[in-house]
Amino acid sequence: MSTLIELNSEDKVRLCLVARALSVPARIDIISLLYQKPLSILDVASNLGLPASTVGLHIHCLEEAGIIITERVIVDGTRVKICHVEKYLVNIILRSSAKNVNQVTSLHVPIGSYSNCDAVSRCGLISNTGFIGTEDDLRSFFLLERINAQLIWMASGFLEYRLPNILPKYQRCKKLSISMELCSEAPGYDETWESRINLSVNGIDCGFYHALGDYGSRRGIYTPDFWQNGLTQYGKLATWTIDQDGIFINLTKVADMPIESFRIEESSHILMRIEARDQGEGAGGINLFGERAGDYNQPIILSVEH
Repeated sequence: MSTLIELNSEDKVRLCLVARALSVPARIDIISLLYQKPLSILDVASNLGLPASTVGLHIHCLEEAGIIITERVIVDGTRVKICHVEKYLVNIILRSSAKNVNQVTSLHVPIGSYSNCDAVSRCGLISNTGFIGTEDDLRSFFLLERINAQLIWMASGFLEYRLPNILPKYQRCKKLSISMELCSEAPGYDETWESRINLSVNGIDCGFYHALGDYGSRRGIYTPDFWQNGLTQYGKLATWTIDQDGIFINLTKVADMPIESFRIEESSHILMRIEARDQGEGAGGINLFGERAGDYNQPIILSVEH
């Protein structure tokens, strides 16, 4: 049985209906009585010392608000109306947002918090203090220590993240953005090594970021001390933005798919997949940086505007 009524000031009609139903002390007494066990209207009237007609009116008001439900049953050959409490918790949110002002909710996502993955050599993970597991071994990607990852690389494969839906209840998602530091993956490093790094959200392809190189000619600003020169050092910031006008990568439009197509409001989570494909044009691997590696002091950042 559902026990909770959640009310928001955006739904003024329903809020007033429930408030009106709870505004009479006798109705509170009826709820308290029925909370103990279902009763007929005559039984409620007898217990509270009220006329049955008055109790009937109170019950009707509580029914309209969804707090009490009634059903007709046969008792000793007579059809009677039995009442019981349907919802006994009420949560009211009175704060309301100005309709012309958008708000943003953001989530910082550790790069090692993926829920599924696949990786092809060259591949591996490091924290800010050392290697996680063994280089070029897919088993390392499933170690619990992966949550501490600050750099993940693979010649091809994917990382899939099942993220909590941070869109507040009763709100419509107007814009979603995902930002991360990326570069391609070459042996050692190669600043002309290109790659196409794909992103999908809730199973919908959001296009690819064209990484122009695997950068290592200088040390990254946040590169861990143990990490050798001559290896990948930093990436570039790539931001996917989805709004009513379509999908954009670093402000360049790549598709007409509007935000409504992603149905963000309908799920408890947001599914994000980052992929470096193993064949075709742009099959050049991926390096993904956390906040303690590369040039940018950030992990993956997911933001929703509502």
